[in-house]
Amino acid sequence: MKRGARLAVLLVALLVLVGAWYLAETLSDRQQAEIAEDAHEHTDISTGPAEELTALAWDYFGDAVSLTRKDGKWINANDGACPIDQTAVAPLAEAAASAQAETVITGVTDFDQYGLADPAFTIVAATADQVNTYDVGNPSPNGAYYVRLNGEDTVYVEGTMLAQTFQTGIDSLLSLETPPKDIAAVTGLAVESGAGVYELRCLTDAEDVWYTDASPWFLMDENSQPVMPLDTEQTAALYGLATDIQLTDCEDWNVKDLSDYGLDEPQGTVLVGYESEDGAQESFTLQFGAYDGADVYVRLGGSKMVYRVAGTVLDGLMYPDFGAMEPLAPCALDWDRLRSMALELDGDDYEIIRSVSTPTEDEEPEDIYTLGDRSLDPTRVAAWLRQVYEMSADSRTDVTEGRGELFSMTFRQDNELWPEVTVRFMAYDSVHYLCAVNEQEYYLVSRTEADSVKEKALEFLIELPE
Repeated sequence: MKRGARLAVLLVALLVLVGAWYLAETLSDRQQAEIAEDAHEHTDISTGPAEELTALAWDYFGDAVSLTRKDGKWINANDGACPIDQTAVAPLAEAAASAQAETVITGVTDFDQYGLADPAFTIVAATADQVNTYDVGNPSPNGAYYVRLNGEDTVYVEGTMLAQTFQTGIDSLLSLETPPKDIAAVTGLAVESGAGVYELRCLTDAEDVWYTDASPWFLMDENSQPVMPLDTEQTAALYGLATDIQLTDCEDWNVKDLSDYGLDEPQGTVLVGYESEDGAQESFTLQFGAYDGADVYVRLGGSKMVYRVAGTVLDGLMYPDFGAMEPLAPCALDWDRLRSMALELDGDDYEIIRSVSTPTEDEEPEDIYTLGDRSLDPTRVAAWLRQVYEMSADSRTDVTEGRGELFSMTFRQDNELWPEVTVRFMAYDSVHYLCAVNEQEYYLVSRTEADSVKEKALEFLIELPE
């Protein structure tokens, strides 16, 4: 090899050596640690065991949280009245008790490169014998976090358990209230607001005040007397605004002055009566305060915790449309009380008597329907009665006179208040019949549905020649 070429090779080698020296000298602590990270895996940096922890504290975006354990329960060291959800603290205690470092970087002098010169937040965990302070910095390239323990010149690459678990504030640790969870059946609803006062009640003896018990819910008057039946599903939707309310946005867990939230003089007070799962009669109260934008402040009666909920909850409770809540079932009768029925169909009259068989020891009682001296098919009659029960009107109406009666059905029943219920169908328009029930309730019923009821009756009433 010529001398010039040899010199060039030596020069290149020298440059490589110089470059390697310079690289080694200028590699950051972080880069050097990454080269040897395999030698420092799963280092224990925990404070524990979890059941022995006595204190946890951290500052998350200005929300300073400090918890201490007393008699086995975590309490807010800054406010003992703050209700703490013990199950919500458990993951925090477990994280402090099981923190492990995937990589250890020793001899660190430049903490800024790890976000530890000004940590994102700091966690303090303590037992009776030990106190650990964790400064949490930036995420590492693999998604873990850089952590400094007790001010050491060492940086730990900790998985997400410790760093991410403590990214929470006191609000997420509150033991929030809920309406009672043991509601077996709602029995009443009373609302007092600036819009007025009303009371709804579910009556177990609905047939004592109305001709059917298909709708046990009633609007009561000022003397607590039933004045209007209400549709069961729509009533459930109304009281559901109270029973299903979601108290998840706590505004104040220890309210000192109710006037701060308009709760010193609530604009809405809601009382829900219910039967608990053990059969006891219970109730709970909601008080609604001032609106704040689209929200309204609310608290459970007597509670020191104030929440925000959507203002539409209070709006719905204050302004129900009871006219739209009236049931649309003209003839939902209890057929077990039926004694007889008189039908006038296509100008002919039919008188049907119902009786019940006397069963033997191994038999069930059966319904018997007779038309004069002829027995009717009980299965077909029962199917027709079910069709009558399920007949639904399109709407109620104030119209009381139609354009001539087309057909009618009268049901006589064992009901002292309503011994007889007569349903008359009259011409109204091209789509509806006017349906009058005891000349007290008036409905618009589909012609198609009403005609089907009439035709099904004629099928078992008229004896066809063999």
